Amino acid sequence: MAELERLEARLTDLAAAIEWPQTPDLRPSVRSGIITSRRRRRRQLRLLLIAAALALALIGGAAAAAYIELRGATIQTVPTLPSPAPTRSGPIGTRLELGERYPSVAAAEQAAGFKVLVPTSLGQPDEVYFRRSADVLTLVYHPRADLPATSDPEVGALVMEAKASVDERSFGKVVGPGGRVEPVTVNGGRGFWISGAPHGFFFYAGGGTADQFRLAGDVLIWNQGGLVVRIESALDEPKALALAGTMR
Repeated sequence: MAELERLEARLTDLAAAIEWPQTPDLRPSVRSGIITSRRRRRRQLRLLLIAAALALALIGGAAAAAYIELRGATIQTVPTLPSPAPTRSGPIGTRLELGERYPSVAAAEQAAGFKVLVPTSLGQPDEVYFRRSADVLTLVYHPRADLPATSDPEVGALVMEAKASVDERSFGKVVGPGGRVEPVTVNGGRGFWISGAPHGFFFYAGGGTADQFRLAGDVLIWNQGGLVVRIESALDEPKALALAGTMR
């Protein structure tokens, strides 16, 4: 016992004589590692959700709705379409609720606050509108030899554009049974070709609520130059893609 007590005393003296290095602050590196790990898991989860939604949309997704989002727009497949709003009478802008009519693209650009893309293959539009509640600018082209009429006999094509952001949705589309959603690349931007049975189209008004639901024809929708662009026409997919390729 005496020997153990003497050994303990010597070890205590030795500990006091040793200069121990200062313990580093590990909190910043540990915190950084935790945040990085969380971000990695969130990115993986987002990719899985996007892939699952796209797969459901492409196979029809009859049992559950599939949701796909572009910057500034949404596409959703549903088992049945809701009833569209009653068709209005009057000029195109009133019937389709496109907003205020402007005398030129330049005047509408000033109101919208962004540079408008115009399809050079079609030239200047016949009518220009800007809907402030949804911040959507619309170029209207009347039917002609190379642009057949849509379901509206006065409309050959609607080219709709809006500023796109991750947090805002400018307009959306609901695809019911018989509709097809095909991923495409347009001018380097991610997009979708939506065709088949008539689909529902609606604006997102202020506050993120949807209004003005109506049935629409075949549509090409994509992101380009900070905008979400939507072309509704009676053109087939190759011609719609060719038209989109002239957007400047």
